[in-house]
Amino acid sequence: MKIKISVTNQNRLDKIISSETDLSRNKISELIVENKCFVNGIIENKKSTIIKTSSTIEILIKEQKEKKELSQINYIFIDDDLFVVEKPKNLVTHKSGETSKLSLSENILQDYPEIENVGEIDRPGIVHRLDKDTSGLMIVARSNKGYKKLKEMIKNRDVSRNYTSLVYGKPTLKEAIIDAPISRDPKNPIKRRVLLGGKESKTSYKVIKSFSEFSLLDVKLYSGRTHQIRVHLEHIGHSVVGDKLYGNKKSKLERPFLHSSRLEFEHPINGEKLSFISDLPNDLKEYLREI
Repeated sequence: MKIKISVTNQNRLDKIISSETDLSRNKISELIVENKCFVNGIIENKKSTIIKTSSTIEILIKEQKEKKELSQINYIFIDDDLFVVEKPKNLVTHKSGETSKLSLSENILQDYPEIENVGEIDRPGIVHRLDKDTSGLMIVARSNKGYKKLKEMIKNRDVSRNYTSLVYGKPTLKEAIIDAPISRDPKNPIKRRVLLGGKESKTSYKVIKSFSEFSLLDVKLYSGRTHQIRVHLEHIGHSVVGDKLYGNKKSKLERPFLHSSRLEFEHPINGEKLSFISDLPNDLKEYLREI
């Protein structure tokens, strides 16, 4: 089996492969050392090599006979036009490169094959996304009329989205709005950062509970930039616990403490007001108990 990646942003070989596939760090290192990675047709066996934009990476992987792993998707709401689901951690929203697990959209497609022709072909039903390691509530379209209206609602910020996050330190203000433009980090294309001239980005937070070294926040999105919450919280000096990309502190938590905990919106077809709440998953509850 061959995985092909078209490089859109210059970065290290291993980091590009990690961001575009679901392969583990150990597996990526193993494939590179074993001369299974080709850049523009030439073997590359150093994971730290910087790969330029527009390059093509090809990875040879021994065919696996077993099927991709299914994930347990919790359906909170179902009707003819949409689903509200709880996305588990460590699951990509839609197919992106080669993964060992079916994506969220592929899992839903297994249960509801009719969404195959809803929206974009490689991400059926998907109207917004959560990062791979972010858990919680998501809206997925079931009909094309629902898809078109939901996409419009997301664009117009007619869907209220709240997250629960644990951050380092204690914010000076118990409630605040972070209105700061976000752009791609010129020093690291995988990251985003607050930069003048970036895209308009707005986030608010409210402190739910304070601990000796941490604060539990209710965070609301007013726009939907890549990594927005993580970037904005890091910008004000309170990075998300477990965030290895935007935080410099070590943590036992294997992922960012970020959970999509509340959604509120009007039904795209009948106008009914809908509101959904999702409790913290067990790994985040357990971490809270230990601090």
